Amino acid sequence: MISILRNGPKIIVFNSFYIDKLVEAISGQFGGIVSELNAAFETAEEDHTIVLLCDPGKKSIQISDIKETIVVPLPSDKLFSCLINTKISYLIEDSHISPGLLIMRTVGDHHRIIKSVSETYQGSILPLNECFNRGMANQSIICFTNHPVNRNLSLEDLHTKHVLIDMDVYKLQRKMRSQVLHFFNEGFQDKNWYDLQIRIFDRYSQYMLHYERLLLILDALDVGLILGESWGKDHPRFLMSVLVYQVRLFTLLDPIEIKKILIGLEHLDDGTRIIDLDLIYRGNKIEWPRAIGENKQQKSRNALGMIYRKEVLSKLNEEEKNLLTILEEKVIESRY
Repeated sequence: MISILRNGPKIIVFNSFYIDKLVEAISGQFGGIVSELNAAFETAEEDHTIVLLCDPGKKSIQISDIKETIVVPLPSDKLFSCLINTKISYLIEDSHISPGLLIMRTVGDHHRIIKSVSETYQGSILPLNECFNRGMANQSIICFTNHPVNRNLSLEDLHTKHVLIDMDVYKLQRKMRSQVLHFFNEGFQDKNWYDLQIRIFDRYSQYMLHYERLLLILDALDVGLILGESWGKDHPRFLMSVLVYQVRLFTLLDPIEIKKILIGLEHLDDGTRIIDLDLIYRGNKIEWPRAIGENKQQKSRNALGMIYRKEVLSKLNEEEKNLLTILEEKVIESRY
């Protein structure tokens, strides 16, 4: 529900006397896209490979030695297999694998987090270019960013300091899994987790459909951790109780920001309200007027919902938008 650590793309270096032919072959047969180095990091997925092409004759490669950069939509092991099977490996004089890449999210004092990671794994704190210039195949680079890591990131999204660690990326990732939340929390100073409760009420009783829709958005926006869910009762009026489905959310976002998301989710594009999503913080319900913010000209909940729905949709990729559309079509169908 909140992504803190993930793999980066694999990076390999091919040294070749035939760089132009190799570019043509990799692009034509494996769907590779020639790119600038910065753009390559922004577009490459976790299971993609960034190929750096250089002239032969050098045992260590500097960033300045790169002649071409290609993003290949294949894992590195599959790429090597395809190169051999298609009989074009003769174009490659030699190759080596760059350090493995991990990307970690930070909040608050990122300098403190980077220092802690470096001390724990006896790493070197360096600029990214220097990490690649010094790094070997059996080493790892941890990059840091204050952006959600469940999206592609550009080099500009990363902090300027990174950690080069003398450990292969698979072993390091296994160790990091049990420690990453500790590192993450070290960045907090005046910032803490908010413990919130979201209550779903649907007069048409399609609770699980709306729950699935809520999970889709919370996951896509990377807002926090769901630590529990249960059925309960709410009392909107005296002597009146209604069934609700309760979700407990731990988040770093201010409760008002979560309320804005929920108001957006309550409405469709035309302003139709399809669900009640109440937000409880410290035992108190956060009412919708508190989320007006800069939208003071909006006098109705529906108008506000249309604004915040657009904001939510703008942060989704096409696949997530399609899934949301499918779920909302099911919601509409359930009412006939």
